[in-house]
Amino acid sequence: MPSHGRSAMYRRELEDRAALLYRLGYSKPRARARLLANVAWDFEIGAGAAPSAKEVTAVVDAVYKRGGPSS
Repeated sequence: MPSHGRSAMYRRELEDRAALLYRLGYSKPRARARLLANVAWDFEIGAGAAPSAKEVTAVVDAVYKRGGPSS
């Protein structure tokens, strides 16, 4: 399914962005707000289904729990 691949790709991009914000010293709430704003911008013209706020929160929580990037 192409949409599944696209959502997995976008999730990896969110993880990378969250890890970058972590390394830059953003607090978890600030990183979440920044990523939610990015998602709103990325999907404002209807480029598919945007990740939900719950999904963004889960990504931020996971990245901040492990202390940054997964690799």
